[in-house]
This record gives sequence, structure tokens and C-alpha cells, in this order.
Amino acid sequence: MARRKIEPGSHGEITFQNLPDGRVRGTLRYRRIDGGYGKIRVRANSTAAARRSLLSSVEEQKQAPLGRIDELTPDSSFLALAREFMDHVEFTGDQRDTTRHENRRLVEKKIAPHMGALAIREIKSSTVLRVYKAIHKETPSTARNVKALVSQICSYAVMNDLMVANPAREVKRVKQQPKPIYAPDPMELEELRGIIRDYQCRTDRMGPRPSDLLGDVVDLILATGARVGEAVGLKWEYVDMDSPKPTITIAGKVVDSKGQPKHWENYLKNESGWRRISIPPELLPMLRRRKLTSGGNEFVFHTSTGAPNGTQDVHRALQSVRAWADIGDELVPHALRKSAVTTVSNALGLEAAARFAGHKRSRVTEQYYAKRAIDAPDTSGVLGHLQGAPKQSAPVLKVDKERWGRREASL
Repeated sequence: MARRKIEPGSHGEITFQNLPDGRVRGTLRYRRIDGGYGKIRVRANSTAAARRSLLSSVEEQKQAPLGRIDELTPDSSFLALAREFMDHVEFTGDQRDTTRHENRRLVEKKIAPHMGALAIREIKSSTVLRVYKAIHKETPSTARNVKALVSQICSYAVMNDLMVANPAREVKRVKQQPKPIYAPDPMELEELRGIIRDYQCRTDRMGPRPSDLLGDVVDLILATGARVGEAVGLKWEYVDMDSPKPTITIAGKVVDSKGQPKHWENYLKNESGWRRISIPPELLPMLRRRKLTSGGNEFVFHTSTGAPNGTQDVHRALQSVRAWADIGDELVPHALRKSAVTTVSNALGLEAAARFAGHKRSRVTEQYYAKRAIDAPDTSGVLGHLQGAPKQSAPVLKVDKERWGRREASL
């Protein structure tokens, strides 16, 4: 009968042999996690002592020479699994720094309180559903992100033979209702510029005059369709004002998410994000003014200390203007980006708008950015012949109601 194959990371049966000197020799075959085999022999005064000696030393011997990995079992906590998954992601570099930072925050702030103490084997689809519902009541978007992260963690557990299947895949998300795309039209945008100027020059203002950051960022977003992080992260080396056709290259962004220091990174949302955009001549006076006052700073938008402005600087400035002028909360920097994308889509088509916005697929542009026109195409010249020849006015016919009623009854 063939010898039973030992699973990687485990050992076979222990055999004992009585020696002439009265002691016992114990032998143990084991298999390392890299697939290689090994054998340990010890001598002891008794069978029990030999067994203890073998079991205590086999754990060190059966590990692969490439290094020891953290030992997780189905009885380990889900929080331990989540933390090891995040370490694995950092090692492989599968996620950019901003995403990894946000996922670690979700692990500690959302996953740990709701399911972190449960054993890995106790995680069921009903567990994930319970957590998803509890978080969804407060913040639907956070619940969606938590469910996606739990699914990734469980897939990592399946890969490491800690779970048989991924329980999170059975949990369906709440269907999102499509929201109308808000993209301010040119009249609203001109009104916004006037409100920003009035806010800066208001008579009840205290302290120094506010900076031109908000108004200039608004103009840049409307001219390039850049995201707010890409706008404040623009460097002068990516601005070409001297060519016959001036351009701006979107090649990086400023990141100032909660819990991490503000910094610039060249990692855009996707590979389509790197793009060179021809800018309208109306934007050049603002850029030249900022270039003259830059003091050699590498960023187009920077603070008095030389650090780049962050996205929160723009959001706070716009929030102050909205509160002062009693404007709705839907007017955010991303709405300005949608106005630019919508204008390009209406003039040059959806595919051009997708490339302009830095989207991989035009479907994203159509679904979330390009506001559809309310007016239908002018079909008056196409459908006129269906109306027939013009009819002359004729006297109104008198209908014999009694006769007509009998006809209806026969039908």
C-alpha cells in the first residue's frame, strides 16, 4: 500500500524504537510549506518525552526557507485576517497609497467594531449582510465601500485555505437610484463668478482680502475639466503658454485625505487620466498673472508658505461663498467639471468628452457627467410629409347620434 502523502505544513505519524541503553528514539517525517520533505530524530528517556521534543521542534523545521508567514487559522479573528490582508496589499503594491490608507481606516473604524472579534470560520453571508445594513442606515456610500473591502479580505482568506467560499459575494448591494446630472449652464457660471467677486469685495469683510484661489480654480476646471485635486496639483512644468496652441497636461494631483499629510502624487485615477488639453485663450491672463507672482514655486496654486494648496482649501472657500449667497449644496467643484464635460460632449461627441475627462469608457461619461440635452432634435422638416397635404376648411358634419349608436352596437 502506498504511503499517504503528507500535506504541506503538516507531519506524519511518529514512530518509536526502544534502544539498548533503555532510552527511546522517536522519528518524525514532515513536509515544509514549500513542498520539501524532512525528518527529525530525537532520543529521550521515555516515549512521552520523545513525542514532546519532536512536536516542539517540527514547527520550526517545516517552515519554508523563504521566511515565516503569520499563522492564521479558521479560529483566528477576522480583524487579524483584515490586517494581514492590508499588509499583503502593501507588499504587492496592488493599491495606491490613498486607497490603502482609506481601506485601513475602514478596517479599524467600521469592520473592527462590527465583526472584527468574530472568528474567520464564523463569518457567514448573514454576517456580512448584517454589517452592510447597519452601516447603510448611516452612510450608504461607506456601506458600499465596506462590503467591497470585506469581499477582498474574504477572497484573500479563500486563497489561503482559511475559507471554502467568499460569503460576501452572496450579499447584494442596494440598487442606487440614478441622480439627475447637475451641470451649471453658462448663465449660472457667470452669476457664480460675480458672487465670488462680490464676496471678496464685501463691505462687512474683516481682515485681509481673500485670495483669488477659488475664482482661479473655477476658471481652470471649466477650461480643462480637471478634478479639483488635479487642478490644485497642477505644476508649471505641465503648462505650455508659449505654443501657438497653449496646452495643459494633467499628470498628477494633490492628495489631502483625512488622516494623512497633504502631498503630490503622479498616480491618477486610471491610465486614461494622463492627458494633454488645449486650453482656451481666455484662461491665459490668469495663468500669466499667477506665473508672475509665483516666486519660482513649482505649483500654480500654492500657499504663502510655498506649500501647494489642497482640495480642502477650495471646498472651504466655496462653502463660505455658498453660505454667504445662500446657494444650494449641489454647487461643488465636481459640478463645474460636469459643466465642462457636458459642453464638450454636446459640441464634439461623447467619445471626445470621455478622452477630455480622462475616462476609460464613454459609458461613465454618459452616465455620470454629460448632462443630456432636454430639447429633442429639430425634426420639423423631416416629419412634415407625414401630415399630408394642407386641408381646406370644411363645414362641421352633423352626426346622427341614434344611427351612430346602432352602428356601434352592431360592431
